[in-house]
Amino acid sequence: MDATTTAAIFAAATTATSWQSSNLGLSTRVDHDGFTWTVQLPKEGHGKAYISGSSGFAGDTSEYVEATWRETAEIVEAAMAATRI
Repeated sequence: MDATTTAAIFAAATTATSWQSSNLGLSTRVDHDGFTWTVQLPKEGHGKAYISGSSGFAGDTSEYVEATWRETAEIVEAAMAATRI
């Protein structure tokens, strides 16, 4: 996956308003370039955000592409704002 695509997916995650909680941590799904990508925050805040996979016309894929610390911080902000009651 190229850097431009990765950056666009993480940027989309910074505006996500729907986050799901699981035993793996918080995750959101964002659409980019004809695919739906899953962006995951590690459980209990240990580590960077990462792309865990995609789904689209060609089927599902598993990925592991880490965000930078700056991207992670912005994604965490979005997740906390969306899940704050």
